[in-house]
Amino acid sequence: MLGLIRYIVELCPEVNGQLFENGIPLANQLVERSLTYDDEELDSVYTDDNGYFKFPAKSLKSRKPGSIFHEPVVRIIIDLEKDGQIYNLWIGFQHGLKTPIEFRKFLKNLNADLNSKEKNHHFVNTDSQFYEEHNILSICNFSQI
Repeated sequence: MLGLIRYIVELCPEVNGQLFENGIPLANQLVERSLTYDDEELDSVYTDDNGYFKFPAKSLKSRKPGSIFHEPVVRIIIDLEKDGQIYNLWIGFQHGLKTPIEFRKFLKNLNADLNSKEKNHHFVNTDSQFYEEHNILSICNFSQI
């Protein structure tokens, strides 16, 4: 029966955020999300008049986690393009079938000002017995969360 069981792979939790430019909410801006496990899944939303945007949680079923040779890794990219420049709100890799608590916490408050510098944020997955480490590239300021 090995390989017949389908496992649920959490690709991304619900994402909520708000965009600003010079402290002013950025309306009608296209925000894109790319989730890659086996294949790439793309979706996008526009910010509302107050700069808010929201993506629903995404998951899929796969037989691959049933293989002892398979390590589930999901690439999550959330970004936008404005005036020919790409702004990264989230670039990171999730290891395992479930989304780490830290990812859930930060992705539900994905707020950014386009004037912020992109930096590497270091998180430790405290809900894992191995305390896995993650590095996220983002213009968001996660110190306020």
